[in-house]
Amino acid sequence: MDRAHRGRRVTEPPLFPKGQRPQVFDDPAVDQLYAAYVALATELAVAFDRIDTLERAVIEGGELSRERLEQLSLDALQDPARVAQRTQLAERLLRPFRMFREARIAEGKPLA
Repeated sequence: MDRAHRGRRVTEPPLFPKGQRPQVFDDPAVDQLYAAYVALATELAVAFDRIDTLERAVIEGGELSRERLEQLSLDALQDPARVAQRTQLAERLLRPFRMFREARIAEGKPLA
């Protein structure tokens, strides 16, 4: 479905991307496992952020409402300690993949 935008024709984006997903590892199952691993790591990071927010709310005392927790969560997004915690988590979780990649490069083997 096309539509006009400032005198130009704009087409709707496709519902699904064209082409195949890029394959990084020799076995496509490893790529799928890696995608699942990253999705779980993302969920774990979110859970750690929520736990941190709840801990902050309990320490500060007062009412625990969803609105207050959302505000604390937004305030904590800029917190250097939380940013450092996320960075350390990502480094720990992605270390095996980085080591694999570095070993392949050192051996002169292709990455894909």
